Amino acid sequence: MKCIAYVSRTPVSDLSMRMPTGLSDIISVSRKHNPELNITGIISYRQGQYLQVLEGPSTEVDRLMAKIGVDPRHQDIWVFLNKDVTKRSFQNWGVSVFDFVDQGIFFETFIEDNRAIINGFDEQQKSRIKPFINVTETDSVLESRFEGKNLKLLAWPDLNNQSNPQMIMELCIKLTKKPYPFDLLVRSGEFGTVEEVTKILKDFEQLGILNVTEPEALEPVLEEQTISEKKPNKFYGAIKKLLGMG
Repeated sequence: MKCIAYVSRTPVSDLSMRMPTGLSDIISVSRKHNPELNITGIISYRQGQYLQVLEGPSTEVDRLMAKIGVDPRHQDIWVFLNKDVTKRSFQNWGVSVFDFVDQGIFFETFIEDNRAIINGFDEQQKSRIKPFINVTETDSVLESRFEGKNLKLLAWPDLNNQSNPQMIMELCIKLTKKPYPFDLLVRSGEFGTVEEVTKILKDFEQLGILNVTEPEALEPVLEEQTISEKKPNKFYGAIKKLLGMG
């Protein structure tokens, strides 16, 4: 299963009204055929642009996106998300015309799952998507997503798919032992800036392997600081040697 999200500009029949050509046809066809193809998501129109999110079987989503790519009703298409997913953000197909799509409850999951990607947009990209998503608010929420929370890994990600497996492995070791405070993780500086750490954690969440909880007390923090000073665990040392990281 995969998810594709894009923004496109559309021809308009009346610049004063900013009504797109073929809007009603697009909506009616989407409502009829997308559920038949097991495709969920949303389409929205605002200020001369469409934003559409497509989720479903990879073959069907790619085929539909190929059709959209040659549809004259869509111009200057910017695909800002194209990735495999294990779960849907949308359980049905929806239409949100003229409004900020992130004002709807149904869109919150999508934003949450892809906040790190949205936060990485440059100024031009942010300006283009701003009619649909409050990017300024998104940036602020991203930085405080895990603030004051405890983190614990339920499983490890595939290190072969990581750009920095050594660092990710060290982080996994730290988050596997017991719930670990996010604030302490950031203060250590071992794994980058707050934005970089948050992005990694969001990737873990997307994989369904991160548990986020409220802190219970201050004692676990002091105890963890003591644990971190101990000699490396032989088991993890063996893994490092096996992966050629020792």
